[in-house]
Amino acid sequence: MPDLTSPSALIPAASIGLLLLGYGLRRYRWAPYCMLAGAFGLLGVLLYRVSVAIG
Repeated sequence: MPDLTSPSALIPAASIGLLLLGYGLRRYRWAPYCMLAGAFGLLGVLLYRVSVAIG
């Protein structure tokens, strides 16, 4: 079972949460910034995983 307290599990979960929160609250002015933060978080996780896989 994976360690759910590690940053490699928490950061993607928080990023997906930010995306869903921003999408669910689209009528507010700050919602696009929330979704943008979630997207950059997922992009960072993707780049980190690729760099670890490359070596």
